[in-house]
Amino acid sequence: MSQSIPPRVTAALFLSVVLLSVLPGCTKRINASDENKYYKTLTEVLISLPASKQREFDDGMAMIWFYSESKEATYAKIHGKSGRELLEMIAEMKASLPRLDTSSGEAYEDSLAKIRAGLPPSQIKTYDMWRKELPSYRQGNPKLDALNGLTFQEIIEKRDSAK
Repeated sequence: MSQSIPPRVTAALFLSVVLLSVLPGCTKRINASDENKYYKTLTEVLISLPASKQREFDDGMAMIWFYSESKEATYAKIHGKSGRELLEMIAEMKASLPRLDTSSGEAYEDSLAKIRAGLPPSQIKTYDMWRKELPSYRQGNPKLDALNGLTFQEIIEKRDSAK
């Protein structure tokens, strides 16, 4: 004979599951009203996230700053956001960033133009210097193929780590 769970118990269990899934990473929020509060709350938000999400959050915050037009603009963008909200913002941003495409000469040149157009003014000089370092397009060029599919930030990080 099977016993059914009373509706009250089912509702309580459902509410508990919903609350537990919403709470982690949401209770702490970034306070970017000044630099000291920002760093303090950034650490609190990072620690409030599950360990499996902390690296993604840390890398994502570096990406937000890399593509930032100014310190003030970044503070305004992230102020009041929870860890979960920032992870969502990071995922959307990462998905929208142009990537280098070395599948053909035309795709390569087109992707370079899109990458440059998507950069804040603070990164244009870095882009222009990096662009001068690149060889002309040639199908199967290992140096270019190693960069295929990367964002500008990833390319610069890869270049800098090789030095």
